[in-house]
Amino acid sequence: MGKPGITLRLMRACRWLAMAGALITSSAARAEDAPDFHLDLDTGGHTARIADLAFTPDGEDVVSASDDKTIRIWDWQSGVTLRTIRGYLGNGSDGKIFAVTVSPDGKTIAAGGYFGAGLGDKPPYGDIRLFDFATGKMKAVLKAADYATYDLAFSPDGKILAAGGGDGIVYLWRLDDKSATGWTLDKKLDADSWHIDKLAFAAAGTRLAATTTDNGIRLWDVAKGDEIALPADTEPLRDVSVLALAISQDGSLFATGSKDGQVQLWRAADGTLVRAMPKQDFLIGSLTFAKGSRLVASCGYRCADKHRSVVWNTDSGEKLLDYSGHDGTVYASAANAGGSLVATAGGTRNAIQVWDPATGERKALLQGVGEPVTAIGIDPANGIIAWGNANPCPERVACPEQLGALDKRLELPTTERFFDDPQPLTEPASFARAALSDGEWSLHATVGGKDALENAVLEIANGGKVVRSIENDAINGFAHSAFTLIDNGLGLITGGNDGTLLEYKAATARVSGEFTGHTGEINAMVASEKAGLLVTGSADQTVRLWNLKTHELIVSMFFAGSQWIAWMPQGYYYSSDEGDKLIGWHVNQDRDHEGRFIRAGQLKKYLWSPEMVRRAIILRSAKQAVQEMRPGVDNELQKLLQRKPPEFGIRLADDQSKVRDGYVAVEITGTKEAGADVAGFSILSNSRNVGDIATRSVDGNKTTVEVPVEDGQNTIRITGINEYGYLTERSVTALARKTEKAEAKGKLYVAVIGVDKYPFLTDACSGHACDLRYPVDDATEFLKVVAQKSAPLFSSMETLVLVNREALDESPDKAQQTYTVASADNIMEPDSHTIDDQLADFLDRPGEHDTTIVFVAGHGINIDEDYYFIPTDGRKQDADRWKRSSLVDWGDVQKSVERAKGMRFMLLDTCHAANAFNPRLEKDAQDARIVVFSATAANNTAAELPELGHGVFTYSILEGLRGKAKTSDGGVTLFGLADFISHEVVRLTASKQKPFYYVGGVENIVLAEP
Repeated sequence: MGKPGITLRLMRACRWLAMAGALITSSAARAEDAPDFHLDLDTGGHTARIADLAFTPDGEDVVSASDDKTIRIWDWQSGVTLRTIRGYLGNGSDGKIFAVTVSPDGKTIAAGGYFGAGLGDKPPYGDIRLFDFATGKMKAVLKAADYATYDLAFSPDGKILAAGGGDGIVYLWRLDDKSATGWTLDKKLDADSWHIDKLAFAAAGTRLAATTTDNGIRLWDVAKGDEIALPADTEPLRDVSVLALAISQDGSLFATGSKDGQVQLWRAADGTLVRAMPKQDFLIGSLTFAKGSRLVASCGYRCADKHRSVVWNTDSGEKLLDYSGHDGTVYASAANAGGSLVATAGGTRNAIQVWDPATGERKALLQGVGEPVTAIGIDPANGIIAWGNANPCPERVACPEQLGALDKRLELPTTERFFDDPQPLTEPASFARAALSDGEWSLHATVGGKDALENAVLEIANGGKVVRSIENDAINGFAHSAFTLIDNGLGLITGGNDGTLLEYKAATARVSGEFTGHTGEINAMVASEKAGLLVTGSADQTVRLWNLKTHELIVSMFFAGSQWIAWMPQGYYYSSDEGDKLIGWHVNQDRDHEGRFIRAGQLKKYLWSPEMVRRAIILRSAKQAVQEMRPGVDNELQKLLQRKPPEFGIRLADDQSKVRDGYVAVEITGTKEAGADVAGFSILSNSRNVGDIATRSVDGNKTTVEVPVEDGQNTIRITGINEYGYLTERSVTALARKTEKAEAKGKLYVAVIGVDKYPFLTDACSGHACDLRYPVDDATEFLKVVAQKSAPLFSSMETLVLVNREALDESPDKAQQTYTVASADNIMEPDSHTIDDQLADFLDRPGEHDTTIVFVAGHGINIDEDYYFIPTDGRKQDADRWKRSSLVDWGDVQKSVERAKGMRFMLLDTCHAANAFNPRLEKDAQDARIVVFSATAANNTAAELPELGHGVFTYSILEGLRGKAKTSDGGVTLFGLADFISHEVVRLTASKQKPFYYVGGVENIVLAEP
């Protein structure tokens, strides 16, 4: 049949995109307008539809390709991603990967997809990218197809690579050592179609089968390049989209699956029909043959909670089992070489499940840590948002009118309060939800469009009569997946299942604005005129806050268990301790090279800014927050990302024979390349700081380091920092060799700082003097208890005491107790100069086997984004401004503690005022693997109860160390103390004060004798 022009070709391509699962966005931007850097989630799994799967030839790994524009290589048995491969990431569809296949020798991954700047605007965008399996580096780009590539297949001998896609042509590439790419285009096979969806080699590589969405199926003789005429049984398939294809284990059969639920078996030699399997009432999303004449057919649309994957016996047509492990559509499947295992990909969390097709037993679950956000609410009066993740209607395809359950809440920051951690929701009834009706206006979604998609049409009614309707298609989101009325019913906002989010005038159904940011289906939303916010939740697993009037994206949030992160479009962010490992920047090199990924935590020095994020939410504008707090730094992120982070790898050395007892040898590879930028490596072994490696030997491009370890499992982390402030962390696990001789006890270094007296601040604390009652008592009593209960666990104890002598001498008995631990000559005033100098010198003394404890009690203050400890000589320039030179920059204290070798502890009783909380204290310490105990979490103040004689936090520490936190005969352990402090502070303050502690990644050591 003749082929129509390019215009019709593009129209048909657009229509297929809408039909095939409604998952592919058509919005795009020209390459010259696309940014070089894209903020992206990395949750440990895919965040969008998984389009293709492949087992490696040895069956050890699974390779997956996704609309999230990444390829992941999974060790399916351990459930972790070994490597994430990124190509060029553009706007809209640019960069989506539809097909992936692994060469028979396991060395090459071929990927095809939509690799261009616009739909039909500037072809080609059907290039094939070849990646090295071992490194993820791009080896070559094969250029021939103008339009998107939808499937790829290697011949069984690996000498031919077939590709087919949006122009109806199959391209056969042949291995060629003389070609610059290693491949030469050998043949073009015309499928007489506008859209080849799947293709595969059969009959030992002598046949090539293909399915199309508009003109049935095709079969070729590969050697001759001739099309094999198919029998009349194939004719009905010309009128239905054929979306699935599989080859039997012996290659003698191929199976096809279509949009209307038909599954048929064909002989690979001549295309004759063998059998029609029972017709299904769902679109066939994928097909895979498995061992024992088994065929797995998976549901690709209209699945609800009834259909996922069906396993048939192809000899008899009998159904053997249903596999219902996924909770949604399945578009990709694959079997290992022997067919004993099947991998299927899909569901609401874009999960890969590996299972036994004989028994239905699941062997592995491969997915990220996030979940789709399916419900959203807001309490505008109290500034609280809420969300939920449960499917509100698992028995239906979609239900935008059914609002899901809320189960988590977050207090948004205000001028009076800081961020707090997300909390379980106990009172969902107080939250506003999407407004489906308002006065005479109402909204209702119904079936529509050429493919009769659920909710493709949004009806706008007034007084019960439909006055307007909005039909979604590939341009505006395919379907209406969530919507709400605004402005007393005069306007509405509707979200599509590709992330499109549009505002309309209700009376005219004309677009009046767009909210750009989501990359997945909009599942829920709520608008609040009072708060000036639109809050949305999406299948892309994020909650987003928008300025309702300006449509500006203010902040995006991602929550996964105890970890979370909130970030602005400009890159500034606030997160939990590990939250900034979940997002980063994809940095494009160019279209013919793999991209780089820079995690947010690697740029923490510049971009970790809780106050910036807080200010953006308060102002309802991220742009205004940046202009206010960091004027003139609009291009800072772009400049940073043009630099490269230090790149190196670590591994346990093969030869451990000459290593000292109690140590392991670790090799740092790539040091030659990294060394030009890296100022020094820091090494942590089970959170014990080993120090830098500046004096250690280097052999060529390999540095060998001997790292001290403890009995049992040890996590060794090596961090490189370059001149641009980039951090790169690598880790390896080692099992220590037990030694007969006991390990020598290290020293205990204890520094205490307590400030009661503020002679220059007579009216600076809300018009009153800033003097405190207990910090000196807190510091000296802590020193005494540590000397009694902890020091005996060490070889010796050294001290640094910085307290007000005047306050100490007011209590002669306590002064005498302190002098028995620390010499009177070594007790110094806690002024700014002394704290800076003495603390830095003291913390340079511990060795890698030693333990350091720093205790600080007194006032702290935030100034802009920085935190300061107020020493005894702290002062103000005027009523509104502090004299910074008189304060102690906490960043300097932090660096000194980080530099200390061995195990490090920080106990901070510094947050006595509401404005004194600053999360940088905790975050920096957590990243340096320092154990932190802090008097307060966000939005708390530290209490001082006269009957205790101490601040509540310090009192709880003292009581715990004295024995009340003892959980075993061995004494008071770290975890036991942490738990005791947490419960005791809450009890003593009637839940008004909640302490903070971080003990992650640290052994549960004994801190005090029984």
